[in-house]
Amino acid sequence: MIYSRNKTSLICAGLLIVIVGFYALATVRITLNGSSSLPHNGYLMVTWPKVLWHGAYVAIKPPSAFKEIFEGVYFVKEVRGLDGDIIRHGPGDKVCVSNACYALLENRADILREPVDAGEIPQGKFAAFGTAPDSLDSRYSVVGLFARENVVAVGVPLRIPHWKEIKAWIGS
Repeated sequence: MIYSRNKTSLICAGLLIVIVGFYALATVRITLNGSSSLPHNGYLMVTWPKVLWHGAYVAIKPPSAFKEIFEGVYFVKEVRGLDGDIIRHGPGDKVCVSNACYALLENRADILREPVDAGEIPQGKFAAFGTAPDSLDSRYSVVGLFARENVVAVGVPLRIPHWKEIKAWIGS
């Protein structure tokens, strides 16, 4: 009887490992940050399920205004506002959402002149930002709010060295 329970437990554990392994192979991605718009160098992302929360990092298709420039590249941004949250314009040329404000560039290009509209974030949309002042994100109307259907993956930051540090370590 003990032998039968051990055998069943071993089979169940093995089956669970196989299922988790297939899920990881099918949905888990490591995304590297190629810019200084976010503080982390890499992100552990899943392509399913795509559950958004304040503070989640998303890989998202670029907005239509930048589709040709960033062809084949996804934007990685931090989710700061979800549907129902309020976007407001703060003092000193800032866009604010969820108790955080993001400054607009002082010497903006024509395409980045207008901040995103103030108001409630509609259903199916969200606001996502980078930390650099020149980040192409939801603070500018040309980028605007992102549609949930354009999210490719959702994840969390990883503690990995920047690719330039790795390159220096190997002496290339």
